[in-house]
Amino acid sequence: MKISRRVAPLAALLALGACASRQQAPAATAATSAQAAAPVMQSAEGGFSVAIPTPVSEEHRSQATEVGEVTLHTFIAVRPEADTAYYVSYTDFPPAAVSRADPRDVVARASHGALEALGATGLSSRPLMLDGFPGWEVEGVSGPRHLRGRFFLVGPRLYQQLLLHPEGKPPQDAEAFFESFKLDPQVTAMLTGARRS
Repeated sequence: MKISRRVAPLAALLALGACASRQQAPAATAATSAQAAAPVMQSAEGGFSVAIPTPVSEEHRSQATEVGEVTLHTFIAVRPEADTAYYVSYTDFPPAAVSRADPRDVVARASHGALEALGATGLSSRPLMLDGFPGWEVEGVSGPRHLRGRFFLVGPRLYQQLLLHPEGKPPQDAEAFFESFKLDPQVTAMLTGARRS
C-alpha cells in the first residue's frame, strides 16, 4: 500500500510558518509563551491526546488516494512569535488495503513523503514504537526551517505528528509535544479489531 503525499497537506503547514514569520511579536511575549506549558488536547473521535499550544484549528478534508477516498483530520497550532507550527493528523484507510501492507513500510513511506512534500532534505530517520504499534521518526531541513515528524500506524489509521520551526531554534516544548502523544486504549482496540476483519 502506498501512502500518497496528498494525504499530508504539508504545504499548508509551511505556509502557516511563513505567515508566522511575518507576524513577529515582542520578545517578552515570545519568552512568556515559550515557558508556558501547552494544554492537553483530546480528540475522542481520533482516539488520541497531545500537549499542543492553543488555539488549535481543526479541518476535515476528503482526499483521493491510490486505495480510494479517505478523510484527513488535521489539527494545527501556530506560534507566530516563534515562527513555529505544530501539526497532528489522522487518516483512516480501507482495512483491506492496510492488511496487505507491511506497517513498517507504510510509516517509513509516509515519513519520506512528508519530507518530499515540503521539499526538505532528510537529516535523520529511525523506526520507533508506540504502545506496540510501528512508527517512524524523521527530521529534515527545508530552507530556513527544520521539520521533525513522527508517524504511527494503528490498524488502518495513520497518525502524523509534525513540528516546523526555524533551523537551530526548536521550541522549548518540542520534546513535550512529541512525548505527550497518547493513544486511547478503547479506540486502539476498535482499530485493531477493524484490521482483523
